[in-house]
Amino acid sequence: MLLVLLSLIACPRPSTLEEALDVRPPLDLPPQTHPLDAVSVPDLPMWTNKYAKTHDDFGRFFSMAALMDEYGLSRLQSIELQNHYRDLHRADPDGREVDQFAEALRRVQAKEFESGIDPVRIQNAPFVVVFDLDDTLYDQYAPAIDGDTCTPMSRETEKGTKTIYMAPGWQSIIKTIRELDGEVVLFSANVDAPTRLNLKHIDLAGKPLLGHPDIAGVMTNSYLTLQEKSAGRPVSEPSKDLRFFDEELRKVIIVDDNPTRLFQPANTRLFRKLHAEDLCAADPDAKQRAAMLSAMPTVEREIRESVTSMSDLHIDFATAYLPYTQIGRVAVQALVDGTEMPFEEAVLYLRQHPELADLRF
Repeated sequence: MLLVLLSLIACPRPSTLEEALDVRPPLDLPPQTHPLDAVSVPDLPMWTNKYAKTHDDFGRFFSMAALMDEYGLSRLQSIELQNHYRDLHRADPDGREVDQFAEALRRVQAKEFESGIDPVRIQNAPFVVVFDLDDTLYDQYAPAIDGDTCTPMSRETEKGTKTIYMAPGWQSIIKTIRELDGEVVLFSANVDAPTRLNLKHIDLAGKPLLGHPDIAGVMTNSYLTLQEKSAGRPVSEPSKDLRFFDEELRKVIIVDDNPTRLFQPANTRLFRKLHAEDLCAADPDAKQRAAMLSAMPTVEREIRESVTSMSDLHIDFATAYLPYTQIGRVAVQALVDGTEMPFEEAVLYLRQHPELADLRF
């Protein structure tokens, strides 16, 4: 009791409201909003993943829905705006963001697409196949391997020679897609400079992949997107949005080893990671190597067969390819397990009844 009385004497109770406010700690007011916040996705909490950055460190993720609504842009134009803005912001982190945004918008409205994608070319294609690069189309991180089972590409870096091991069958599948009138897009989650430099040193029929006429476009890290729940399904991991190539997702698939960068499982063909150490060693594990040698040719056969089914069944490419996708394989396996259908019959049945693939996944 004595301690309480002493505390009251030492800290007299304020007699007026003004006095009470004077002794309160300062209010923790939110920071002033930035003019671009209205078209931006809020920063991810730093603890969410190891790649999370702040606007100041990394550049903004823009809301595609907000850009489309505010400026009358397509989804492809909107992501190109984000890419241009990030290029400008990284080149001048202390520059005025509103000016960088204005310049990015000007470039997009002038049809300056760094990806090289021609929207009309993509729109006219009966189907589009998007390929991831790292661990799918190539392995650029394996050390030089003492073996003669692979023919690697190489390029010089500041640290020496970088060896790039290509997925067996990569040239054939691109050739097949183009022969079937489809389009090929390359989409890497890696950053611009090393990705584009790699592609300059990878040869396809005598020409580098970067700028090759058989490649409809190249997208890299700044084309990844986030999406708040007000615009549909929340996307909190920077991801590859296939709606850039087809808003309705009726004719596009992606071949990728990493499902955490994807959120459209009905259009995702999961690919076993390419590990050059397992593929190219002088004495590789026979089963491992056989699996890797057949991986890309298997996708090629699936694409050929799906294009034939498009014509035979009068369906779009996404429906034809559905049985081979991340979510379609679940439905096919359920049919095989539950009815003892042969795999090929289950594939046909799903194409005729695509609603069996639960898109809510």
